[in-house]
Amino acid sequence: MAQAPRPPSKLRLPQKGLRGRDSAYIADPRLIAAANAALALEMPLLLTGEPGCCKSDFAWVVANYVDSERRDPHGLRECHVRSDSRARDLLYHFDALRRFGDAQHGDTATTANAQDPRHYVELEPLGLALVAPVQQVVLIDEIDKAPRDLPNDLLRELDRGDFEIPEIPARGLVGNVTTCWEPWGQQQQPLARTMRRPDGARKPIVVITSNVERQLPEAFLRRCIFFDIAFPDADRLEEILLAHWPGAAPDPLYIDDLLVVFSALRAQELSKKPSTSELLNWAHALDDLGGLAPALLRPFRAGIDEDTQQLHGPRWSQLPGLPCLIKLREDLEKIG
Repeated sequence: MAQAPRPPSKLRLPQKGLRGRDSAYIADPRLIAAANAALALEMPLLLTGEPGCCKSDFAWVVANYVDSERRDPHGLRECHVRSDSRARDLLYHFDALRRFGDAQHGDTATTANAQDPRHYVELEPLGLALVAPVQQVVLIDEIDKAPRDLPNDLLRELDRGDFEIPEIPARGLVGNVTTCWEPWGQQQQPLARTMRRPDGARKPIVVITSNVERQLPEAFLRRCIFFDIAFPDADRLEEILLAHWPGAAPDPLYIDDLLVVFSALRAQELSKKPSTSELLNWAHALDDLGGLAPALLRPFRAGIDEDTQQLHGPRWSQLPGLPCLIKLREDLEKIG
């Protein structure tokens, strides 16, 4: 049975005051516009960008904002895709081994349970979200890691909001076996061959991330709102750094030194340039040095040619906290 059309979502993310998993999130206004388009159209939001640009954290931004608009928080349902993931792994798990053990070696009660496959079905994050009585926010992280079939296999589920569990017979079972998801309280859903969203419930809000290690199928892309998170400009990078600063407000000159040195390092011919998240880790590591950090950083700031971004005087290999920024041996060899 097709779901009745829903009125447009009234949720709209604001430009300011957003929070990720652990701290403030400074978002590009264009990213907020794309997210609000996805909310209005009830389509998945597909985010790309270099690793470390906080794509996954934006799913927490959405979840935290949705929770702020309702009485009971539900958090984020997370699906972490692997190279061997199948679509069903995101929807449900059927424990055939436990069922076999109960049938062969269980007591009277467990042997009886083994006759009904519903006792061995556990819904996974996307499956839970699709049939939840309250709108959920789902992260499908690094979908480009999966086999090519996985995005195509999810098209129907993401479009219609229902899915099949073929291990459960379509008829012949007696009574109800329901989900056991504690946050739902008395609103547990009966397990059946076809799992559907309850009447009146909204489709989940789905955020999908990709590192673009391979191209996603065109049919899948057509069903998503897309945004590529570019590396922040200088002003936004400073805003991000200050929002995540671990201690008391730092000296503005020190922040300027940090950003100039970081930008110059990114300007080198590197196979893997340091990301925003690595900048934050580096700042935290330097902060642990206390008052020594500004003095240690100053020679590097003074040695950078603003026109060529080349370092004269000290060597990059002497930069304090360099292991937070450079992650490949070949890049270490390039910068010396």
